[in-house]
Amino acid sequence: MQAPYPYFGESMAIMAALIFSWTSVLFTTAGRRLGVTLVNLLRLPGATLCLALTHLALTGHIWPQNLSPVDQLWIGLSGIIGLAIGDSALFRAFVTIGPRRSMTMMALSPVFTVIIAWSALGEHLGMWALVGIFTVIAGVMLASLGRDSGSGEFGSIEAKVLRTGLLLALLASAGQGLGSVFAKIGMSGGTSGSLGVDPLGATLVRLSWATLGYWVVVLPKQNIPVLFQKLQDRRGSAALVGAILMGPFISVWISLIAIKNTEAGIAQVLLGMVPIFVVAPAWIVYRDRPTVLSLLGVLVAVAGGALLFLR
Repeated sequence: MQAPYPYFGESMAIMAALIFSWTSVLFTTAGRRLGVTLVNLLRLPGATLCLALTHLALTGHIWPQNLSPVDQLWIGLSGIIGLAIGDSALFRAFVTIGPRRSMTMMALSPVFTVIIAWSALGEHLGMWALVGIFTVIAGVMLASLGRDSGSGEFGSIEAKVLRTGLLLALLASAGQGLGSVFAKIGMSGGTSGSLGVDPLGATLVRLSWATLGYWVVVLPKQNIPVLFQKLQDRRGSAALVGAILMGPFISVWISLIAIKNTEAGIAQVLLGMVPIFVVAPAWIVYRDRPTVLSLLGVLVAVAGGALLFLR
């Protein structure tokens, strides 16, 4: 289906990033109050249920029809890598070093995406697109490096804890980049010769596979009654519900619309601008006041985004 207007995919990527910037704060709150394991166990099936009901309402079917096994495998693997493994690592980084520091490493996800998409999808980007990519990354890094003097909740962190959190975020970055490429292969029917699947159906498949993979590995190791007692924390539970609706449901759906309607590398760069948009919610919720360096990074990243539209 043809995009409804020029740069539709790019605008959807920016919208998804804006939504996820607030989602990252909600997941941080939920993870700190309920525990990362409980958050991860509930976020995936919760979003899957929302997507399944939405898919049923819009298409009359609870599962995508005529989806080839090969396409489902690619999309499913993208869910396991990007959502079960990658996002789980990211949410643990959120509660360890905070959303702003975590998103510093997420700025590298476009690099992983571009490298993989270049070889796997043949997406050879032009000079201005490459300049724009590296400009956005530079801006995001500047914005994330600028932080307050230590008065915020994540202002003072031990070096060992900081290294662990950054490595978790790096794992999440690689997972997101690889997952984006796998999802595009499955949605486009690139290896099966089929017509592929629409973004809503692909999001449902991704989340279903991610849920199954995470639950099979993690659930048997848990003390279920003790684990779910934490849901009595009303503030944490409310944050989790809001995060599920905004993140794995709405934001992931919109991000796949973006990936399907533009080059995977371009989409991932714009999706990677979450650290730019997270400045405001991080300031409001965690007193993580942006510095001059942060604001300079915002301007650089916006300029890089403009270069992507000029490619």
